[in-house]
Amino acid sequence: MRKLLVALVVALLLVALASSAAYARPNEWYTVRYHTVRPGETLASIGRLYGVSYLAIASYNGIANPNCIYPWQVLAIPNAYGYWQYPHYPHYPPYSPSYPYGCSCKAYHQIAGGENLYRISLHYGVSMWRIAQCNGISNYNYIQLGRTLCIPY
Repeated sequence: MRKLLVALVVALLLVALASSAAYARPNEWYTVRYHTVRPGETLASIGRLYGVSYLAIASYNGIANPNCIYPWQVLAIPNAYGYWQYPHYPHYPPYSPSYPYGCSCKAYHQIAGGENLYRISLHYGVSMWRIAQCNGISNYNYIQLGRTLCIPY
C-alpha cells in the first residue's frame, strides 16, 4: 500500500509540474495608444515614431499586408517594443499597393532639375509609391524633367 501511495504522490507532482509549464501564459501585448494614419505615412515610419516594430503593429491590428494602410485609418499601437529590421531590397516594395479610391490630385508639381520622387514625396507628405502609381511611373529612379506630376491625397 505504501508503494502505491508514493507512486500516486510522485505522479501527482509530475502532473502538477507539467501542467504549470503548459498553462504558463506569455506576456501579452496591450494597446499603448491609438494613431490616425496621415497621408504619406507607412507602418515603418509609424513604428519608428513609437519605437515599435512595424510587423508588431501589423500583427496587432490584423493587417495582412504591411504595405497597405490608408490615410485616416486608426491603428492601435501595442507595447511590443524593439525592432526587427526588414532586409533591404533595391526595388522594395516589389508591387504597388492597391488603394480603395482613385487618384484625385491635391496639387500639381512640375519636375525641376535635380529632383527625384523621394524628395517630392517628402515635400508633399505623400508616399513616392503613391505618386508613381497615380502618374503611371514604373521606374522610380527615372522621372522626366519638365513633366507635371499629379500629387494625390
